[in-house]
Amino acid sequence: MAFSQFKSVEDVINKYPLALEKKKFLPNQQFTPPEWFLEEIDFSLSMKDDVESEMFYREQFISPFMRQAWKRHPSLKLWTNHKLMYDEVLTGEPDYFLASRPQGVTTTLVGKPLLAVSEAKQEKFVEGWGQCLSAMLACQKLNDDEGVTIYGIVCTGMFWEFGKLEKDVFTKDSFSYSISDPAKVLGILDYIFAECEKQVP
Repeated sequence: MAFSQFKSVEDVINKYPLALEKKKFLPNQQFTPPEWFLEEIDFSLSMKDDVESEMFYREQFISPFMRQAWKRHPSLKLWTNHKLMYDEVLTGEPDYFLASRPQGVTTTLVGKPLLAVSEAKQEKFVEGWGQCLSAMLACQKLNDDEGVTIYGIVCTGMFWEFGKLEKDVFTKDSFSYSISDPAKVLGILDYIFAECEKQVP
């Protein structure tokens, strides 16, 4: 079973019992991007048609935000469409995942996975969270340490939602965020990347 076969959070917890919480856990943190970044996002928004492909949203909105946050956290490695496999059930290719970068090594070796990102295709956030949470569980089990907090993001590129997995408790932040406030989205990403970085050995 791949991550994509989990269609909701309920699908995941039917197989892997977890406690669920919904509360605000993210800080009111902002990170003002450089002017060129805002110009690029504004250009993409101005060229967006009413109907666009998933790849358009990924390349024009998700990737730029992820990359801008990543620049500030060089001890991490951002993987794109790279396989994560724990067992026959918890396996698949998250749209992105963040892991520690093995020190002094240039390799395809994946470090400690700390964040999984799923695109909410056609704005299907329920399905996106099923895929993301199953990928977060794979990250947790690959680390073999329930003391490590695993973060999750489900987004369309335009709208972003965030969660975290601590031991057997999945917490989803009660707010969703829009790139109409890019400094807010980048502030949250910067905070999450920093929290992941704190857990790098």
